[in-house]
Amino acid sequence: MITLNDNKPVFLQIKAWIEDHILRGEWQQGEQLPSVRELAATFGVNPNTVARTYERLTMEGTAYSTKGVGLFVATGALENIQTRRREEFFATTLPSFIEQMQLLGITPEDITKLYNSKNNENK
Repeated sequence: MITLNDNKPVFLQIKAWIEDHILRGEWQQGEQLPSVRELAATFGVNPNTVARTYERLTMEGTAYSTKGVGLFVATGALENIQTRRREEFFATTLPSFIEQMQLLGITPEDITKLYNSKNNENK
């Protein structure tokens, strides 16, 4: 479950939540996504908001619709999401992150040490 916030349109927050499930392998290629009504109830939003989310996922090739059956995870969805998010990370997130590192006097070695420490915890 996610907590919706005002920083980003709700339909994009729901889209990111769905993509996160796909990235974690919780929803596989060919697997059916929850219905519009089900997801609207889960998030407490208007079904039109979820329908807009599903339209965007379909336009981007992350999902496909089978008339009268529902929406499914598309072939190549995982790679599609990873590619798009990597591009966004390198274009937007990383430059801001590097600027903050510089302002705070954090070195790449500090980050490497923390990354390795967290990575070892998760094994």
